[in-house]
Amino acid sequence: MNKLTLKIGFIGAGAIGSLFGGYIAGIESDVHKIDVIFFCRRAHAEEVNENGLKIYRNQEVKVVKTIQANKDEKYVENKLLKDSTFGFDFIFLTTKAHDSEKAIMQYKKLIDASKWLVILQNGIGNEDLVVQHFSKSKIIRALTTNGAILKGPGQLIHTGEGITKIGFPFIDDLELEVKELEKIELDLKLLKDLLGLAGLKTMIVKDIIKECWEKVFINVGINAFGALTRLRNGQLLERERLMHFMGEAITEAIKVAEMKKIKLNEKDYVSLANEVAKKTAKNKNSMLQDILNGKPTEIDFINGRILKYARDLGIKVPINELLTHLIKGLEYSSI
Repeated sequence: MNKLTLKIGFIGAGAIGSLFGGYIAGIESDVHKIDVIFFCRRAHAEEVNENGLKIYRNQEVKVVKTIQANKDEKYVENKLLKDSTFGFDFIFLTTKAHDSEKAIMQYKKLIDASKWLVILQNGIGNEDLVVQHFSKSKIIRALTTNGAILKGPGQLIHTGEGITKIGFPFIDDLELEVKELEKIELDLKLLKDLLGLAGLKTMIVKDIIKECWEKVFINVGINAFGALTRLRNGQLLERERLMHFMGEAITEAIKVAEMKKIKLNEKDYVSLANEVAKKTAKNKNSMLQDILNGKPTEIDFINGRILKYARDLGIKVPINELLTHLIKGLEYSSI
């Protein structure tokens, strides 16, 4: 029986991209032959090509040697020139959110030749940037609570298991016929099944934008506070006044979401953020890690995005405004 080849690409295969790509590349399927291609930093690409990707999870190490890694788009673009049918079934955008524009322009030819672009990033509003360059009918949005850290080139630590949610961010704008809708839903189910076979618990959601907002409430209440104080998630909960301002930041974000007509569930998002901080008590959040490593943060797509939307709506969000500018000050100080 001939297997159907699926080509899966990862633009910006850092921690999360390598986690998803590594597990997908390790799938053993009787139906599909799966080709996984990374686009990543040179050192990471060379190590993955030479010795495979090592994934550390609890006390086990999984080595995946079937990934082809590239430092840029040129090699695959040359293949595309020679074979116009070459293209990815799913190409993931897993860069930091602030690198999206640069990555999109660099890899535009490959994305154009691919069936689906999957945005797997933190933050809200990411798809609004992407849709300036690509059709709404090409975009899938994904978010995950899995945690990962690149320990070094070719070495990945899976720091925490979580759940991944996927959906179409512009489904209400597409005005599809029933058959067309059924066809794209089959592709979304294929992606879900692939991630499931990879060992990544995944669910399809109808309103992925709402889910992104619900996740960003947690990021709004934790990330910048951890980055500014250098405290681990659990330590934030030991400071009563910090917890107060964490709650205020989330409350401001909820107000913005409601004014933007985001259909939120009846949840206590402040308590939910505190629970997440408690469950991940030993973690240094991603924004804190970026600050400690002298890297740009994703503040513009978290607290900064709340600030931008608030200004558009003509309302004040003083806690999120302060947090945004303090983090930007920290970024500037590390240049």
